[in-house]
Amino acid sequence: MMSESITSMFFKSWEFIQDLIKSDSFGYTTIIISLLVSRMLLTSEFVAFTALWGLLYLCLNIYWAMNYWKIRGVKHFKPWPIVGNMARVLKLEYHLAYYYDEIYNAFPGERMVGMYEFMTPSLVLRDTELIEQVLVKDFSTYPDHGPFLMEPKSILFESVFAMSGIRWRAIRNRLLTTFTTGKMRVIFPQILAPCQSFVKGKPKCLNVEIINELAVKIFMTAMFGINILPTGEEELMINCKRIFEPKATRILQLIFLTYFPKLSNVLNLKFMPRDLDDYFRSLMNTILDQRENIDFERNDYTKVLVEMRKQEKMNIYNMRNDKVSQTFDMTNEIALSQAFMFFFAGLDTVSLLILHLAFEFSKSKYCQDKARQEVRSVLKKFNGYSWEAVREMKYLEQCILETLRLHPSLQFLVRITDKDTELGGVKIKKNTRIVIPIHSIQMDPKNFTDPNKFDPERFNVENQQNKFAHLPFSDGPRVCLGNHLKYISIKNT
Repeated sequence: MMSESITSMFFKSWEFIQDLIKSDSFGYTTIIISLLVSRMLLTSEFVAFTALWGLLYLCLNIYWAMNYWKIRGVKHFKPWPIVGNMARVLKLEYHLAYYYDEIYNAFPGERMVGMYEFMTPSLVLRDTELIEQVLVKDFSTYPDHGPFLMEPKSILFESVFAMSGIRWRAIRNRLLTTFTTGKMRVIFPQILAPCQSFVKGKPKCLNVEIINELAVKIFMTAMFGINILPTGEEELMINCKRIFEPKATRILQLIFLTYFPKLSNVLNLKFMPRDLDDYFRSLMNTILDQRENIDFERNDYTKVLVEMRKQEKMNIYNMRNDKVSQTFDMTNEIALSQAFMFFFAGLDTVSLLILHLAFEFSKSKYCQDKARQEVRSVLKKFNGYSWEAVREMKYLEQCILETLRLHPSLQFLVRITDKDTELGGVKIKKNTRIVIPIHSIQMDPKNFTDPNKFDPERFNVENQQNKFAHLPFSDGPRVCLGNHLKYISIKNT
């Protein structure tokens, strides 16, 4: 009898809901509230009834979430409930960047393609005009990366990469002053010195360990102004290797930190093991302390960090009248985060790029010989290495740009909509993820003929490429701060 009563109640309520849906644009929240108010009885029937509607509400939410792009007329892969299009990524069959490749290539005639990263609708851009709109023209609508490895206790949590809003702008503008052409010219000898020592050592081969060691020395001398490591070199190299260890458990942790930051905090998931975080926190603290306490005057990145951590407040200026409009607390943690972020990002980018460039040269004797001939000719002209000499190595720079096209260290970008907006004629809601698949765009035959071929001539003066079809270091206000340093470091090497 009880089950019949519940069933009867369910269908009567369903008729009531159908009428309500026609007149109520707000949907299911109003429905549930109305039912609870009208059935406020603490009976077994009410408990069962509530469970039924709770299940229905959950199913309907999943249904609407999984039909987000269908409703908007955007082409997409059919998603699975809950996991969306991420099942193969979760099973570690695919790197996320290669799954973006698959989605990108499946819809060649579209300007944008929808996908579902778990229950989150994401928009994958294929059109360079839309990419320019997101990164530059409408930057204020897409200003942030969104949650990225957001573990509050991580040394990266307060980095400029993870920051947003006025704090991001203030910190970035302060750091930007250290990467001008004039500043790069000043630290050029510090970049050159470890490269010359490396060549004198005559390494028998190039491998990840050797190149990582070189990259560490470049960044320690050029950016931190130290020639002797404050900790053992062997310990540092072991810990650098641990940062990028591709363990399955670590990859899954990073996925959860990216897509489920609140749940990750509850589960106490870490960007990297606590002992590793403590090690780099101590290392960066020691480096900043050394620069603060020794008689060493150099107007560089580390000097700015030392000055920043001495401040109690940082001012935010009104761009119209150059007056202070707001302030925020300046902490040692913010300075440490910037120090580690630059070291972390630069080490990975420079070491991988050197290895990939060496790999491409090994396959193309013509390109290798042409680059070597240019280097010898320029060095003879300038009587050795100098800032001007390295800047004149145009073909070598083309080789670097082509390597970054084939092997981008940054394989995709993510931006988050700051408000409800419209992109390419499609209405999208606030907090929608916009994905720019750099690897896919740079390997698209529409943008680069014969994309699998290593051809540095693509980047000579006569063959200027679409700026937004080649984005190794992003573009717009959030372009990589240290991209010029990376180019100079790689040229020297």
